[in-house]
Amino acid sequence: MLFLWLVFAVGVARGALPPLRLPDCTPAQTTPFSDVNPISLFGVNHEIGIKATPHRVGSLRQQGPLPTGHFATNHIKNSNIWPMIVTPYQSLLTDHGAVHDAYTRDRWSDPERSDLMEQQSPWEAGKPWNKLNDMGSNMRQMTSGPDGNPRSAFTGNSGVQISIDGAVEPEMKSFGDLYANFLYSGFNGGTMEIPLVRGASLMTHILKSATPVVKPFCLSSINGNSVSFDCPLEPSAGDGGGGHLEGECHGSTLTITLHNSKVIRDLTKVQWAAESKVNWGNTYMRTCDANLCSLEDGGKTLKVRVPNAAGAMNFAVNYIGHYLLPPDWTNKPEEAICTSKRGIFDLHMSATCQPSRDMTITFDLGSEGFPGLSMFQYALEPAAVWLSDTGYVPPMRTCTPDKCQHVGNKVIIKTTSSANNYKLALNVIGARTFPYLRWLEEPYQGVCDGSTITDSSSSSSSTTTPSNNNNNNPLTAATTRPTQPPPTTPRPNDSQNTNTPPRDTGNPNIALDTPTTKFVMELDEPGSDLPGMTRKFILYFSSPVVPKVNKGSRTIRFEPPRGGTYSGLLQLGYAGSSQRGDGSQTSFLDPYVGIYSYMPEVQYCVSESANKGFLSFDWHPVDVTGNYARTGSLLMVSMPHHDLLMFQPAVDTPFTFKGYVSNEWVMELQVLHTEVDPDPSGVLVVKNNPSQLQDILTAIERDAQNENLDAVCSHTDSYNGGKAIGMVTRLASLSRAFGTDHYIKLEGSIRNCLEKWLRIQDTLDAMWKLRYDDVWGGLFLRATGDPEVYWGVDYGFPYYNDHHFHLGYFIYAAAYYVKYHQSWGRMHKERIYALARDVGNPSNKDNFFPVSRQKDLYTGFSWASGLVPGTRQEESASEGINCYHGLAALGDAFGDRNMKQTGQILLAMEVHSVREYWQVRAHNKAHFPPAIQEYGVVGMVTEPHFYAYTLNWPCYPNIFPQRHACLVGIQVIPITAVNKYWMDKEWADSISDTCQYAINPSSHPSYHLAEMTKDLSIELESGWKAFCHAAMAPLDSAHALAAANYVRDKKSQELVGGTGAASTLLFIYART
Repeated sequence: MLFLWLVFAVGVARGALPPLRLPDCTPAQTTPFSDVNPISLFGVNHEIGIKATPHRVGSLRQQGPLPTGHFATNHIKNSNIWPMIVTPYQSLLTDHGAVHDAYTRDRWSDPERSDLMEQQSPWEAGKPWNKLNDMGSNMRQMTSGPDGNPRSAFTGNSGVQISIDGAVEPEMKSFGDLYANFLYSGFNGGTMEIPLVRGASLMTHILKSATPVVKPFCLSSINGNSVSFDCPLEPSAGDGGGGHLEGECHGSTLTITLHNSKVIRDLTKVQWAAESKVNWGNTYMRTCDANLCSLEDGGKTLKVRVPNAAGAMNFAVNYIGHYLLPPDWTNKPEEAICTSKRGIFDLHMSATCQPSRDMTITFDLGSEGFPGLSMFQYALEPAAVWLSDTGYVPPMRTCTPDKCQHVGNKVIIKTTSSANNYKLALNVIGARTFPYLRWLEEPYQGVCDGSTITDSSSSSSSTTTPSNNNNNNPLTAATTRPTQPPPTTPRPNDSQNTNTPPRDTGNPNIALDTPTTKFVMELDEPGSDLPGMTRKFILYFSSPVVPKVNKGSRTIRFEPPRGGTYSGLLQLGYAGSSQRGDGSQTSFLDPYVGIYSYMPEVQYCVSESANKGFLSFDWHPVDVTGNYARTGSLLMVSMPHHDLLMFQPAVDTPFTFKGYVSNEWVMELQVLHTEVDPDPSGVLVVKNNPSQLQDILTAIERDAQNENLDAVCSHTDSYNGGKAIGMVTRLASLSRAFGTDHYIKLEGSIRNCLEKWLRIQDTLDAMWKLRYDDVWGGLFLRATGDPEVYWGVDYGFPYYNDHHFHLGYFIYAAAYYVKYHQSWGRMHKERIYALARDVGNPSNKDNFFPVSRQKDLYTGFSWASGLVPGTRQEESASEGINCYHGLAALGDAFGDRNMKQTGQILLAMEVHSVREYWQVRAHNKAHFPPAIQEYGVVGMVTEPHFYAYTLNWPCYPNIFPQRHACLVGIQVIPITAVNKYWMDKEWADSISDTCQYAINPSSHPSYHLAEMTKDLSIELESGWKAFCHAAMAPLDSAHALAAANYVRDKKSQELVGGTGAASTLLFIYART
């Protein structure tokens, strides 16, 4: 279906929404759904505050409910903070200052940023390390790292940090649908306010009596003057990959081989464990070092050579941050059989240290052959620094002729101890270590007083004389300390840079002691891949300042020419990445400086006379005085779904998003199907086709016989209970539409279930009783009988995850039941309204619920995430649509125009954005990376990656290509009267190959190459097959027939929860 959307972008006074000229178009924001205190209905609960106490909010909670799905929630839901994607910037506000980096649209489609995670990809037969990614792979599009490190994530170590002297942790002072304002306080009453606004082309900082302190990461020049700051290199997903593990023995050496699908750039990121089988369980992971580990095959193969191996050996590998092999390594390790060919206990050592600190170490080889000096190693360090708290790990030094001699059957090492009290360990590579056990943790310890230690001496805490049985660890050990973060990679030095010092970048070589208002900063791309490229960031001040560079702290202070503190604006702009010295874009933002959006406002309404909806973003531009800007131009940046609506000419920007010079955007939206009941015209089509009618009637009968809502409702979580009541509701509506009497019994079950969850009957277990959380403001379920409410119970619902999914099903059911049972609805209206207020409240005048909890009015779609740690993501976009469809239908059932119109607007926005960001279509294909273009669908949208092709749960079987069906199906569930708005012919064409391979894996061109594992040979579950068939049905009559033939005889238990055969068939036949 092609949507007819219109938009007007005009400059008008604040709050003057043009559609208000229509007499029946009243903004929904003016009136809340209700003002009833939900505590009077459900009681109160506070325990969410134990694990999710609001942070950085000051007294905001006393002023009203707090946002749990807002972009700023990333900064207030925990003592930890996660980046905020503001678009076209990303920000991290720490107690050291606000770090801002660019967030550009071209990153969405760049194949260099695609991380193929490969966990569920089949492998080529005989080559387990070679994943057949063309059959399908989990992937994520890494969109937050700079171009020089494209598969990294933004963590506050790139871009530009802006702070003030004495800054402490910021406090959120206000928030709205499109903004959040944070305030830093500093020395002597100085402050810096940061109005974070979605779509702002400049990041504005409002300073009062404060000294701005700026830290540009990777700085190479400012206004043409060379200034070199450190350039941190964040960990990259490109360092990961998929791996395969092998082990084999050569004599007493166990060689562990890790085949990785990507280059391993840092072997210290790999840990290994190896132990005799009888001792496995007491083992630990050791960090790779150059003594035992080596990289081959260009870095894609890593080998660990473990000496002293004998008998049955267990082993495992951990590629830190990427994968464990085997996954259940503690219980099911890999195994190899080793037969020692060397009498390792015939080797002996002694060491004598004289008062002069001259040391002689002697290896006695006994009957063993001499393997060469390079096979002998020693570690000798002062006792005070061996494994000290600084993280120092003593190295093994390999023998060289100047230190070591081979005399007869002995090897003699002459060296010097640097301290009287020393610790010592020795290694004969491939044979044994001295001490025999735990040389790193329990080395020999001695004093330089002429005394001698031997291999029969005690180590620092245990004897080293081995017993001749397999109960001892026969392995050398590397460090057991946790792997430390990688060291900061210094910025490439001048010898690495391919260009000469910077050329003119817009402010032609202005001396650093010259007062000015504009500073062009060139930031090197991190890493070594783009040495000739720099990222251009511009600092704009509202009055002249002088920079004071501190190379020690890598900061720049900006002070007025006559000293003192600064009051005014500091605006940060991004001018793209290009060749060093290229200033072609550094003046792009100049016309928009001095104006910024402050506390913008969203309004929406529906005109029934025009049958149109209207959505307004009033950006409220202000100038340096803080007053409404009467002059100047405001540039706001759009996302692609806005561009489809805009008739005004767009501006190309360095962010590669479009921009619009306007004080207000007003968009006109199509009103979609509102009622729960199917479209009568579609029902008529089926009734006029006897064969299809019989299929529907048979399916209604079978679904009604197999539904078990009465049994399920009281004994399940809110998500699965919601899906169950949603399925029965849809079935009841079909029963009414096709004139059967099944709805009578079904409606009794619907009422019974609603009354339980609304606490009218109040018979559910305590953990499933809704209460009002007064810590954040919203509906709460404990969802567990345990003393502590954990993050993951009921899919995170206690912490405001997925509220629109779970409650959306109950709202949908209530909408249907109230429509046909008005007196019941009036009797329990406020309880039902509490559900609607929790997810769809339109007005900040509601003192108990935030505005549209999960909905992001800038992106147009919702986020499933709440207070659970981490950034925001949304998986099942179709279940979000279901929520707003239910909200509109509930308003319609109650005759509540405000609720109905709120639901209609939120529904229209959600559908429009789902079509744009979850589905590959002709007009948007170039926005997706190649893998998503091929699959035709997105598994989830996330903040740090935007596009991700993966799931938060296992499909069955959990392997590609079958797994594709779950990724398609999760964007189909549930099938209702509104699915036609995104499940159309165009999308069916995009996902047809993906679904065909999932349904029939052998049809994939690479299937014959794959290892025939148990998972790959398992047939896809019927419910996910049905979703794929339904999604392909709009393509043509052949696919519709195939879909109907597959679904026709299915019981509801053979389909995914929340779905029935009658519902699916009606969509296949009539798209309703």
